[in-house]
Amino acid sequence: MNWVLLALLAPAVFTIVNFIDKYLVSDAVKDYKAMPIYGTIVGLVGGTIIWLASGFPTLDPRSAAIVLFTGMLTIWGVPLYFKVMAKEETTTVIILLQTIPVMSLILSYFLLNETITVKQFIGFTIILFSAATASVNSSKGKLFSISSSFALTLIYCFMWALASVLIKFAFEANTFSVILSYESWGLGLGGIILFVLFPSIRNAFLKNVKKVKKPALSFIFANEVIFVLAKGITFLAYSLGPVALVSVLGGTQVFFGLIYGFILTTLFPKLFKEDISKKTLIRKSALACLVVIGIILIS
Repeated sequence: MNWVLLALLAPAVFTIVNFIDKYLVSDAVKDYKAMPIYGTIVGLVGGTIIWLASGFPTLDPRSAAIVLFTGMLTIWGVPLYFKVMAKEETTTVIILLQTIPVMSLILSYFLLNETITVKQFIGFTIILFSAATASVNSSKGKLFSISSSFALTLIYCFMWALASVLIKFAFEANTFSVILSYESWGLGLGGIILFVLFPSIRNAFLKNVKKVKKPALSFIFANEVIFVLAKGITFLAYSLGPVALVSVLGGTQVFFGLIYGFILTTLFPKLFKEDISKKTLIRKSALACLVVIGIILIS
């Protein structure tokens, strides 16, 4: 398949995951701290299925350690993501998540000895400005919202970006399927650590799993599978096309977010409550355009 189509498909699928996440933490799962453990289960099972379907591939110890650790980093940031998702509009969270390329650029500078050009620094500034503005607007201008949602999302994006940069050390010599299976196992291992070391997460999951309705439970696991699928599409796009251009096309997620948000709020207003007023849509569209420009400059 053409890498361009894959690079566009990935953000479209990731956006579906974001909106289902919003529904889950707003309606089906009252305590967001339970969500990482569901991802843990899917990571362990999904990673094993991918590994078996790929013909039992193995990684050298160094690459295996790197890929497993990237999965662990990703799941460790999930509680922060769901905490923000529980109180922000999905489209706002999607804009905030676009700071990941900024974090990747900074980490690449320190870990991969890559240089930062003037053009990239301008893109860096544009993305941070857009994300900060989205955070203020989503909370009606309250400064304290910036220090909570914006700061928490930056930490989450830093962890995701660190995982993305580290995985470059293992990706060149391996196929995307083996990387995906080991990375999914890393999600599982990281989730087990969260379950064991953090009583609040453990108790939230044990309490929720007893009360959650079967349809909602099916929704949770289906969404985790969609998340793994989206990652797989992204990894395949990286393996077929230029990483920089794939990253740029990944920025189209902000536009998918606006489109999905409008449609879902119009059709299911009791479940999805995005602000779809003309003024807000224009403002978010402008921020989305700035984000994509920033990503283009960085890439």
